[in-house]
Amino acid sequence: MVDAVNDLAAYALGAHQDGPGALSPRVYWWHRGGLKSLTVIDDDTRNFSIAPPPDLLGLMKGLVGLDRAGRLATRAPAEVPDAAELTRSTAEAMARLADDPAGLGDAFASALALAHAHCATDPEVGDIDTWNAWATAVQLGSALFTGAPAQECHLGEDLVRLLPPIPAAPPADARAWLDAFYLAITCRERGRADRLCRVPLDVLRQDVSVDAYVLHWIDTLQAYWSRRPTDEIVEKLLATIEASQPETVTHAPRDFLNRIDYQPIALFHRLLTRDHDAFAEVLAEAVADHGAYWHDSTAPRARAALGPLAMASLAYDFDFPVPEKQPYLPTYLLNRERVETIPA
Repeated sequence: MVDAVNDLAAYALGAHQDGPGALSPRVYWWHRGGLKSLTVIDDDTRNFSIAPPPDLLGLMKGLVGLDRAGRLATRAPAEVPDAAELTRSTAEAMARLADDPAGLGDAFASALALAHAHCATDPEVGDIDTWNAWATAVQLGSALFTGAPAQECHLGEDLVRLLPPIPAAPPADARAWLDAFYLAITCRERGRADRLCRVPLDVLRQDVSVDAYVLHWIDTLQAYWSRRPTDEIVEKLLATIEASQPETVTHAPRDFLNRIDYQPIALFHRLLTRDHDAFAEVLAEAVADHGAYWHDSTAPRARAALGPLAMASLAYDFDFPVPEKQPYLPTYLLNRERVETIPA
């Protein structure tokens, strides 16, 4: 898309100079019934440049996060990713952090992919190596947003990497925050969840690649976890639901919105109202939608429904009658049997 806009700008300028006719040298964006000029002209130097407004820039950045099937980009190869290779790449990314702390975001993404990939062969998360991958993802996700002291991360039986001291410098990455929070909830890391909920929402609002409902959803979760008054939480939840209406969403594909992004929101609604039957119905729908959306994908995220898993873990801890044997919801994470102490 960037190449296309630049080509249009060059064409418009050339056509304007060649004539004949009163053709504007500017490139415009037609959006929601109006035109916005993308071309900036410096009259003194007679230089032309392209400057997309923030809403178009957000859309352009959002496209980077979509694959050709309209799913969030997963860099999925033709075959199921090899956990051993993902383990090596995660270990290498972590080894570079001492010299390049800016690589923590990539290291977290790699660790999260590894955690999901293990579920291809260990869907219930019964093996220690699978748990280690999930625990490492928790450590890196928390460190990315809240900083962390030096700590060991276990990637395998004989593979331990030291996470160096990380200063608190949360990035403007709303979806990574959600992943980190979902992981902390699923792995029962209340302290890490507490710290994640103190990440300023104003920082995450700088992420122009997500729709407004994502930020409203984060606001709702932070208010809930911080024990804000129920009326305030309900107000924020209603704002999330309103902002997720299809006519207001411009970044997320509709299928992804309906089948993936909205399901944790719907589950939280039933969790908040303590409606056991409705929660069970929505959870079954969320699992089915996850399978339908990712049906033939080899992407690691296809292996576990992280958002619904986090909400189901909360419900399980509140003594909801949550069935433990469900696809895409690792049994031994849901029922806490594999959950162990993670280095702080």
